[in-house]
Amino acid sequence: MIVTDQGESWRLITQPDHARFSGQLLRLWRDPELAEHPRRGEIVFAGREHDNGWREADAAPSWDGERGRPHDFQTLPPAPRIELWLRGTARFAGDQPYATLLVCLHALNFYRRGGDEAWDGMVETIERRRDELLETTGTDLGRALADYRFVRFADAASLAVCTGDREPFTDRVPADRRAVAPGVTAAGTPAAEREIRGRFDPETATLHLEPLPLAGATRFEIPIRTLPRRRYAGDADLGGELAAARWSRTTVRVAS
Repeated sequence: MIVTDQGESWRLITQPDHARFSGQLLRLWRDPELAEHPRRGEIVFAGREHDNGWREADAAPSWDGERGRPHDFQTLPPAPRIELWLRGTARFAGDQPYATLLVCLHALNFYRRGGDEAWDGMVETIERRRDELLETTGTDLGRALADYRFVRFADAASLAVCTGDREPFTDRVPADRRAVAPGVTAAGTPAAEREIRGRFDPETATLHLEPLPLAGATRFEIPIRTLPRRRYAGDADLGGELAAARWSRTTVRVAS
């Protein structure tokens, strides 16, 4: 769950809805590096489903008594977070192995082994899944990492919108379909990359991207719910309030 403070209320956006906006950005990518990519469909699918493991957690969010607010994607305790990442990197492995490979790379982009037995066990499991999916899809890690950069960019752009973060962000995406690794072609020569700069303006609800890589729609709607900002008695109290909360939508414009 993405929770933002609105003064007298909290605005809640589920991780799957944030990811769906990521997928919409990738689906409208107009430039050949993605628009004509042989695995475009799988890359877009991975963008849309990179946080699929949060479905169950966000359907029943928990109360953070220490901070006095609902748990969000950064404060959820280790046990349920490990469970959701293991679930999310396995859910589509049978039907969408290449997209699932990119989801595994997304998880491994954030988590590394660090001496904690539980976290290290999760990372080892996801690394094994990554390796199995590399073999299943007949691809190599360099190619998958190059493709993952589209998902990483869309995730960062969507997060800026959903969290209301004003900080500018930049990322580099392949601009050369011959890339088999970030910045490298099969011949070992440099592959062209393109830097995209982004910034979200909450006052105008506009995501600025330069250069603008999208075609088609420039307005998007993201589902939200709003809860009164108060101290809840626990998960059940929070869940009851959330169940009664009406869904609405926030409109976002994407422009250069």
